[in-house]
Amino acid sequence: MKTRKFIQIAFIIILIAIATIFLVFYRPVFLWGDTYYLPVLSKSMEPTIPEGGVAVIKQTDPATLQTGDIICFSPSKNQPWVTHRITNITNEGFITKGDANDDMDHWTVERENVIGKATFTIPYLGYISQFVRTPAGFILLIIIPATLLIIGEIRNIIKYQKEEKKEVKN
Repeated sequence: MKTRKFIQIAFIIILIAIATIFLVFYRPVFLWGDTYYLPVLSKSMEPTIPEGGVAVIKQTDPATLQTGDIICFSPSKNQPWVTHRITNITNEGFITKGDANDDMDHWTVERENVIGKATFTIPYLGYISQFVRTPAGFILLIIIPATLLIIGEIRNIIKYQKEEKKEVKN
């Protein structure tokens, strides 16, 4: 009986972990407080930030940034976010370049377009966030575990009701 209870608790913990991963990484960018978690989908910053990792971006005052810092920014209003290294600072803004790229970026990043500074990365977690957004990932990581949890709880309710009936008869 104790083993079964342990398995149920372990299953619930695993389900909560999977649901948390889903909630955090279902969106392309997740914000928690003043920190963004951004899946890295290109090789432009390898080996510093590997493709498939998650860059942890801390919102930062652009005035504190220095050459060599890795920043996340939007080149313009409707473009996806980019995470590259500052190679030069001018009056107009920041000149950036991906570590794996031969050439500097063809834009100057205006200070108001800076999202924040990369503080560290989590390898491979971005692949999970990409998988969760697919129909197979949604079914495998959300629908199946939730269904199993619901079935288990229904079985517990039925078992509890049967035990209640036995106690009432006695």
